[in-house]
Amino acid sequence: MPAPVDAGACPNLPSLVDGGWLNVSPPGSSYADTYSGMNAVAVRPDDPAIVYAGADSNGMFRSTDCGATWARVNTGQNATALSSGRPWSLVIDPITPDVMYTVQGYGASGLWRSANAGADWTNVLPPTISSAFYAGGQITGISMDPTDHTHLVIESHQGSGCTYDAGADGGAIGTCLAETLDSGATWKLLEIPQPWQENSSVLILSRMTWLWGGFFGGLWVTTDEGVTWAEVPVNDAGSSPGLPNAYAETNYYEPYSWKDSSGRYYLPTKSWFLPGGVIRSEPDDTAHWSAIQGSPQAQFLYPTTTQLVMSSESDPHYYIASQNDPTVWAELPGPEAGLNSQGGLGVYEAYDSAHHILYSSCFNSGLWQKYVP
Repeated sequence: MPAPVDAGACPNLPSLVDGGWLNVSPPGSSYADTYSGMNAVAVRPDDPAIVYAGADSNGMFRSTDCGATWARVNTGQNATALSSGRPWSLVIDPITPDVMYTVQGYGASGLWRSANAGADWTNVLPPTISSAFYAGGQITGISMDPTDHTHLVIESHQGSGCTYDAGADGGAIGTCLAETLDSGATWKLLEIPQPWQENSSVLILSRMTWLWGGFFGGLWVTTDEGVTWAEVPVNDAGSSPGLPNAYAETNYYEPYSWKDSSGRYYLPTKSWFLPGGVIRSEPDDTAHWSAIQGSPQAQFLYPTTTQLVMSSESDPHYYIASQNDPTVWAELPGPEAGLNSQGGLGVYEAYDSAHHILYSSCFNSGLWQKYVP
């Protein structure tokens, strides 16, 4: 649990009584004037009054009062690089929270690491890895092992130098991954035997077990730390000719999942051709998944204290379910922002469990917060 915070540290929080969304977009972020506006958002685990939010081509912003006021935090080393692109992913080390990692989509390539709470940044991706990644080190997302804060896996944004043996078809382009077990000091190049696709993402569940989901590539699992991969059939998900497991399109910015008390994992999925919805594994068994019939299509699922919230970049509707029964979903009114130029809302989410505040970053509709228990 996060440490207690001063009751006066967050004076302008939305309450259970008003029930609405509050726009807490950082002034100076120019979110409404850029292509993807506000991007990744994260709550500091040891002090939930501190929130970080990345802005398209405008750097990293920090609030120390739950979004009431903001200041640009990347003011030291490589400050310009941190304001060069789109912060598609932002991860805070839960053990050493002054350490954080981010990327700059279509900006300064590499994996950027700060050891002093966001002031100074260093690219920890070596040339041996960057040369295999698209555009010399363009990274889609970062996944941190929930059991080991020094263990990270990143995915290249588009395939490049990674190939796999495609038999009679010859060498097709595979999906590049890179793994570090020492917070970025050393790296190992890996790949998934599937061509890179939009909306693909890798998610670490444990040291050995990871998931990967793609736009038309289905759901894949490794249980040997990325050495071999197997496609996972999703029961009751339906099928489409030529797209045998296209059901599992997940969030390629920052993949989210939730694990219940029985050991079942839950993933949000979206499909252009099939029903879509929430899929869940068998207890402590990531090789067998089934669809929750009637659950909403969305790419983002985030747990609050007692609820699950889903949202999508292509749908202004949000959905909510009790963690006690994640098979029954209801519509949750979203921010009163309308559709933005990206076509939807709710691209990133983060949660402050001390104040029960859900943050939702909605591209160029801004950053919003709402009380959700």
